[in-house]
Amino acid sequence: MSYVSVDTTCADMELDRLQRGFTTEDHFNFASVLFTNYVQTQEDAHVITGSLRGSGIAEVDVARDSRWEGNISYGGASYGPRNPVKYAVYEIFKQRDLQYDHYLFRRTDHIDDEYVGPLTTFLARGRKLPHPEGERL
Repeated sequence: MSYVSVDTTCADMELDRLQRGFTTEDHFNFASVLFTNYVQTQEDAHVITGSLRGSGIAEVDVARDSRWEGNISYGGASYGPRNPVKYAVYEIFKQRDLQYDHYLFRRTDHIDDEYVGPLTTFLARGRKLPHPEGERL
């Protein structure tokens, strides 16, 4: 015979914490992933005139308690001689080959996987909080 005991005493506290949403630390962790990947795209952008690289933008679109969105984009206004940059879409979506690969996002194809760490940190934070009734088992 097996016996399982579950302590749900503080479940309401954990649900309240999750409902309060992301903290400043969480927003920083998400933005860190975004800007690290932006730097990688800047390194991978081929430079002839500097216009394509100069058109790159990384921005946090939404940062609220319950939602975070970020974006990396290329094209449009640039400080280079080709302004605005209209050919960025061609560089991103054209046929790729080993000799002429200008795909900016080749090292960021798995960016979704990189957000797992900050999200796991947010979800696991409740386990690190002290139990109000003393030591947990």
